[in-house]
Amino acid sequence: MNVYQKINAVMKEVQYIQKDAKIQGYKAVTHDQLVSVARGSIVNHGLALVVSQKSSEFDEREEGSKMRMYRGWYTVSLVNIEDASDKVSVDIEAHALDNGDKAPGKCATYATKTAIIKLLWLESGENDESRAEARNTIDATQETELAELIGGDSKTWHAITKAYAISHLNQIKLSKFDEVKARIVKFKAANNANN
Repeated sequence: MNVYQKINAVMKEVQYIQKDAKIQGYKAVTHDQLVSVARGSIVNHGLALVVSQKSSEFDEREEGSKMRMYRGWYTVSLVNIEDASDKVSVDIEAHALDNGDKAPGKCATYATKTAIIKLLWLESGENDESRAEARNTIDATQETELAELIGGDSKTWHAITKAYAISHLNQIKLSKFDEVKARIVKFKAANNANN
């Protein structure tokens, strides 16, 4: 597989990362959280992560301030381990405020985290459960199963679309699949009994 196919395989496996840290009133994804979610898939699909610093600068400390702004420019690459010339690279700038020697490390970590989240097109959020309920809909196989159960029966179709406020079967929430399936069977049985 080429690097794009490998990245696509990782994207299929790793789709979401939960924000795990509260920083100055907002939630964020930490570097460790990203590593715990994505590293295994990246490694399993034969990719290596390479971070190269292109340049940096440290602002002079402003009068009365303990902090200095560090700016770094990086190239973050996902490299196909089967062919090191086959890679995808992202150029990224990052900043870090620090009053000591930790700024370069913070900056590199932030650049790497941001590049990987964007490269893998990872969704992030604060709550796994609400995300799963809101986003997870039935897959094509389940959609086909429901369509076959309905079997072109317009009364059943209208009853289901009205009951679940949908216009297409693929809008049914995954958590409702068994309920919808049972409802179709029950509705068709009632219709057959009345005919």
